Amino acid sequence: MTRQRIIVLGAGVSGLTTATTMAMAGCDVTIRAAEGPAQTTSALAAAIWHPFYQAPDFVYLERARQTYTTMHRLSADTSSGVLMRTLTEYFQQDAGMPWWAECASDLKRLPDAEVPSRFACAYRMSVPVADTAAYLRYLMHMFFELGGQFLPQRIDDPASLLDDADYVVNCCGYGSRQFGDGELSLSRAIVLRARRAAAVRGCFIDDADPAAPTYIVERSHDIVLGGTADPELTSTVIGVRQIEDIVRRCTQLCEGVAALHVIDARTGFRPMRRVARVACDERHSRLIHNYGHGGGGFTLSWGCANDVLRLAGMTPAN
Repeated sequence: MTRQRIIVLGAGVSGLTTATTMAMAGCDVTIRAAEGPAQTTSALAAAIWHPFYQAPDFVYLERARQTYTTMHRLSADTSSGVLMRTLTEYFQQDAGMPWWAECASDLKRLPDAEVPSRFACAYRMSVPVADTAAYLRYLMHMFFELGGQFLPQRIDDPASLLDDADYVVNCCGYGSRQFGDGELSLSRAIVLRARRAAAVRGCFIDDADPAAPTYIVERSHDIVLGGTADPELTSTVIGVRQIEDIVRRCTQLCEGVAALHVIDARTGFRPMRRVARVACDERHSRLIHNYGHGGGGFTLSWGCANDVLRLAGMTPAN
């Protein structure tokens, strides 16, 4: 039987996960990307599984559930860079269990006595957290072991590659705007990295303010403090006041943050879209798009990759 030839554009978490998923399905896959994984926006992400500022959505939920299941399984492999961490999320309003609660079996509501008075309630659960450098490298190694190839190349028109493949999958994120998607926009994120310390264990989130999501993510080698969501801002300049504000907000979630030593501050740019585009192109049925996940690239990666596989007429292994 002839193996399907697939070209995946982009080497961020969506591109690598999609390429690996299609290689596992028996396809002959080549990644073409202008940048390697370490140079992508994904490399700067906190990489915690969490539906940030996302309204309840059944499609999103199923993709997130599949990703949770796969990353939980990968956490058993120490080389994957994925660990299960305890997440405590605080809510300004008590609307009951989070709509995505079914993804984890251990979610529980904290007693009111353990919740600061400025919050209405809090929930705790285990979630996958990835050390981005290790995890992206792990995906790339898995892809190569499955026979995949990587070709450094900037692509101006995905459709021009259709003569060389059965399917072309566009995972270029904001780069897809140059392909004609006017719904894409950028949202600047400022995140801090701090040295690990015993004063901070686990992860903490308060994303009630969509312009200033507050999160603490304990990873294997550092602690990520965030953040901001600045629509259409492209400056990479980070002011002292912005750093101080992030530390202040994070300290309100976990007092131990005040004792952390901040190593550096970084800016990244999330590709925002009203709805993630995981669909066949309107003009070219063999061109499949998978981008526009905003801050949910890691949270949706495996679920979206499985949907891409279905769009190409194949069945996911799991």
